[in-house]
Amino acid sequence: MKGAAPVANEPGCAEVSQKPFPLEAPLPVGPVNVAPTPRARRYHPEQAQVLGHCSSGEAMLMEMLASMDQHMHHVRKTQQGLVATVELACRQALSSSFGRLVLVGSAALRVETPGSDVDIVCFTRRDGPEAPILPVTVLRKVHKGLKELIKRYSDYSSSFSMELIDDARVPILRVLWGPPEHSIAVDVSVDQTRPVDHVRWFQRVGAAPRSSVAPPVVAPLVSLILRCVKWWLKQRQIPRTKEGGLPTLAWLLMAVHVCSQPETHKQAIFDSHRPMVALLASLEAFFRYYNSLENIDGVLQFAADGSSATFKRWTPVEKKRAAPWAELAVLDPTREGAESLNLAPWLPAATQLMIVYELRRAWRLFKIASAGEEKLGESWALLEKVFEPLPAGTSELPASITGVGPVGALMLVGEIEGGSTLPEVELAIIEDVLAKPGWAAPFLMRHDERSEVHVTLCAAEESGGQYYLRKKSSVVLCPVHFISRVRVEKDSKGKWKLDSNDYQRFTEIKKYVAELGVPRNDGVPDVNRPYSE
Repeated sequence: MKGAAPVANEPGCAEVSQKPFPLEAPLPVGPVNVAPTPRARRYHPEQAQVLGHCSSGEAMLMEMLASMDQHMHHVRKTQQGLVATVELACRQALSSSFGRLVLVGSAALRVETPGSDVDIVCFTRRDGPEAPILPVTVLRKVHKGLKELIKRYSDYSSSFSMELIDDARVPILRVLWGPPEHSIAVDVSVDQTRPVDHVRWFQRVGAAPRSSVAPPVVAPLVSLILRCVKWWLKQRQIPRTKEGGLPTLAWLLMAVHVCSQPETHKQAIFDSHRPMVALLASLEAFFRYYNSLENIDGVLQFAADGSSATFKRWTPVEKKRAAPWAELAVLDPTREGAESLNLAPWLPAATQLMIVYELRRAWRLFKIASAGEEKLGESWALLEKVFEPLPAGTSELPASITGVGPVGALMLVGEIEGGSTLPEVELAIIEDVLAKPGWAAPFLMRHDERSEVHVTLCAAEESGGQYYLRKKSSVVLCPVHFISRVRVEKDSKGKWKLDSNDYQRFTEIKKYVAELGVPRNDGVPDVNRPYSE
């Protein structure tokens, strides 16, 4: 796989560009380019003749990565133009206070996937004793400057939109280009050093190419692993930070940790002549490593120089949450001692079940796909399922269901923390949602315990290969009980019908919760040795 070209050249994670654009320069953004979302082509038997010793699973990964590269190449020029436009607005709005723009995030790490935002940091400077400008003030100036700049070019103005998020812990100016369903986004923050430190850390440990050199002709294995994990997060709608899930950075560090394990490293060297086999084995190891609540119940910490990492399970004295729920900590490798920082937020039990279900599902499919002999095209089909996109909104709980239609959901019902019995996974029809006062976002945060979710609990009954819901009782829950949405519709007889894939998700999560209450005969496994089943 070829490494993706960066959005802009930047020496050693420094400036996005080396010289300013002329202030009278035309708007450096061309027509909107809409690239199709990449999906690997279906496997056909005649492909076996050209695959040779390559399994269909290897071919599928090659096809998927090549499709991503094609997509990113398609949008690269527009991304570069949008960044250049933002830089021009920053220079005009800040004048002598403008320092430089720095590329951070997935674009700087060169692990972008279709739909990835371009993250940049605008650094300001002071020439005298004047007080520093607050980040939110800087963004308001840039926002105003962009509006004025865009007005000069009526042919392009309808393609631009902006959102100033000035009430967040880290204020962000989000600049978008193109139609909503295919927009290209640049997120601008101000004077934030941590994202820059993170890029340098990944470069230092070899998990990302240094920006001072040309992109490699063939992307390193670890870059491909990070890219595939990011794509899985997006396709399977694993909850993001803004929804109450883990930040992407935490997932990438978890993947780097698995890559550094002796077993994974040894397998990668053994399969070095077939990089897609090494990628297949490494991804299977990643999903296996974190495939249960007990395997994400501890603290992941890297050595100061990034040379090693440990995942240490909490002792009963250290653990704050009641079993069986996990308490994950991923320590920021760029902060040490008193500045130590946990990147992983508190995850509600219901969210943990959703994440672990997806990890276990991916692991099972990878395990079968990488297990020796295969039927014609079997591995291809299995890996397609791993990265199969979920229906839009599956992992989001809407703040209002007015005009949305029937909303089905999986909810965790009962006393969750510290109860004498485990809670139950229930099917539910959401009848109404009452967001907490002052909440304006279109979805509710997963750790919200104040908003109300009025639901009717249902039992599932199978009839003629279809799954129908029978109403049981009505209760009022909170977003903290939300696992995921499920697809429901009424048939011609007015009966609620449940999607078969969602029924499988329901039964597997319900079974897993039931197993959590069954004592193990072999004791609790050591999560530092996750390679035994």
